[in-house]
Amino acid sequence: MASPPPNQSLPDALEQAAAELHEVLERATSTHLHYVRQGAGDRTWARINDAVSGEIRARRTDVSLYAAGLLVEQLRAEAADARRRFGDVDMAGQPVLPHPPSEEPAEVAAWWAGLSEADRDEVILRETPWVGRADGLPVDVRHRANLDVLHAEIERRSHLLDPESEEPHDQATEEEKRDLRGLLKLRRFFTEEVKGVSVPVADRRLYLLDARAYPLRCAFVLGDLEAADNVVVHVPGATTTVDLRLFRESRWLCALRDEAGRLTDDPTSTAVMGWFGYHAPYDIAVRRALGDSGVKVLVPGEASDERYAREAAPTLARCLDGVRTLVGPDTRLVASGHSYGASCLGLALQTSTAADALMVAGCPGLFANDLASMHLEPGQLWAAVAPADVVALLGLFGGDPLKIPGIKLISPFARTVSYYAGVAPCCARRSGTSSTSAPAPPRSMRSRRSPSP
Repeated sequence: MASPPPNQSLPDALEQAAAELHEVLERATSTHLHYVRQGAGDRTWARINDAVSGEIRARRTDVSLYAAGLLVEQLRAEAADARRRFGDVDMAGQPVLPHPPSEEPAEVAAWWAGLSEADRDEVILRETPWVGRADGLPVDVRHRANLDVLHAEIERRSHLLDPESEEPHDQATEEEKRDLRGLLKLRRFFTEEVKGVSVPVADRRLYLLDARAYPLRCAFVLGDLEAADNVVVHVPGATTTVDLRLFRESRWLCALRDEAGRLTDDPTSTAVMGWFGYHAPYDIAVRRALGDSGVKVLVPGEASDERYAREAAPTLARCLDGVRTLVGPDTRLVASGHSYGASCLGLALQTSTAADALMVAGCPGLFANDLASMHLEPGQLWAAVAPADVVALLGLFGGDPLKIPGIKLISPFARTVSYYAGVAPCCARRSGTSSTSAPAPPRSMRSRRSPSP
């Protein structure tokens, strides 16, 4: 999750430290009083020694809490003095950088627009990782910052690499190997042509790179997101990590973009984003022994746990809001999810109004039973379910999505397809047409809330 740049001013840092200490002291004092009251009711001759030692300890604690309370006041006094003398420097003694009033993408975008070029360059230089994660900042700005982070992370972990094969050492943990392979694949993806990826390197953007914790999180954009008439944000499902799925997902998204370009007669009218910005479940099912028999059976794995979706939803909702801030109200924004990724979107759309439509495939549930709770209008939820797809029929997270009123089905098969009203859900028009090759209307005629697919 994005957060304001950590270039806090020295006065603000002192005030924050005082506030945090005051909060801890209030909790400590309350807990201490409960202990004293409990001890007061337990003063029997049989436990006289415990009572006396408890009384002594309580008095010492009283004195310590009083002294800590004085420390709070001293910190506040220092904060006031620092604001008068050093109000424009940060904890390192450098001039304080400007920062947005909140993490909301619209406020971040407005803040950035108001900065001078010199201030923008300074923010990128000194707060590079934050810039790469900040929803609301322009795509090219984030791309520039994230490429710097990418190269820095590979260099930082270079001791784990074999210099000849550029493969991780055996001494590295499995998690370190996965993330390092993911970083190396990202470097290749943004510097080389990749088989099956039709979008050239010059039109690829690293929209997100967060290497602070395992697993590595990223998002990539294919095409010009800020100029596109149609934007698809796709969330893959279980077993997704950058090292395992980057190339496969990018090929699929290229195919989606190419198909949208065919339908609109404009290959550049659609941009797609692959969002690997969450900790996806690492397995769908696992083998476990049945009692002491030694017989192993398949049981549900991490993908049956809704915790991963609930952790992902707030970050995903902010990402969608950030994309909407960048593209404006006239661009059609479609959220797309496969399997567990679709469930993440079902939750995210309950707190975001950014998406015009939702496409899901093999979805085990959307945590919702109607379109309104996901801020979708009638006819703007599309689903693909393959025959005998057990996952889609389980309804683990809020019931069977196919029972949601107003849902529309699309073919799950890779073949020449036709769509209701003649166009794909990712490039729907205001009014229907029976021709699959009908040209797209001018951008000014596009409706963000298109009533027909």
